[in-house]
Amino acid sequence: MLVGRRMTRNPKTVGPDDPLTHAADIMREHRFNHLPVVEGGKLVGILSDTDLRNVSLASDRPSGPGEPDLQARKVREVMKTEVWSLTPEDAVEDALLIIQRKKFGALPVLAGDRLVGIITKLDMINTFIDVLDIDDVGLRVEVVLPRSLDRFEELVDTVRETGVALRSCLIAPETKGADRMVVLLRLDTVNGPMVRGALRARKFEVLEPGTDSL
Repeated sequence: MLVGRRMTRNPKTVGPDDPLTHAADIMREHRFNHLPVVEGGKLVGILSDTDLRNVSLASDRPSGPGEPDLQARKVREVMKTEVWSLTPEDAVEDALLIIQRKKFGALPVLAGDRLVGIITKLDMINTFIDVLDIDDVGLRVEVVLPRSLDRFEELVDTVRETGVALRSCLIAPETKGADRMVVLLRLDTVNGPMVRGALRARKFEVLEPGTDSL
């Protein structure tokens, strides 16, 4: 899945010479945590709610000689100028890794020099909710297979024979480096005993609900 399909398009922006109070008003009104900073049509920085909170904390002390009133400070004085960005053609997995490893809350998305979107932690959460199709009531079933995934087609056929629709399927190692894989099936039913019984009748290893696996 590509970033361009999951990003927030045409994000709200501020300019580097806008007052911080203006940026704070936009964040508060739209419940944003990040604002790209654009000048002359190009991305020049990013401003976060953390940046604004730090300024707010600093404003508790009196301004020193020659210091500007903190309430009158501009976005450029606080924004981050070293900004990681993505393109619409980048994979969502790449965005997830960057956000996790760099502890970012959001990443701007550029097409050439033009800002076309922003992808946030919330966008990532919504992506995986959609991919796993967990927004509606259904059944979660976990089946252990060898890493070679022998019998995977038989597993899917067995579920199909129960007359239950398969909503999503996730396959991951049982543990890191393990020789076995756990297949997580999300099914359009709440009849767990029927489905698990059919799978066990075919000698599949079905994990009990509540087992600490995926």
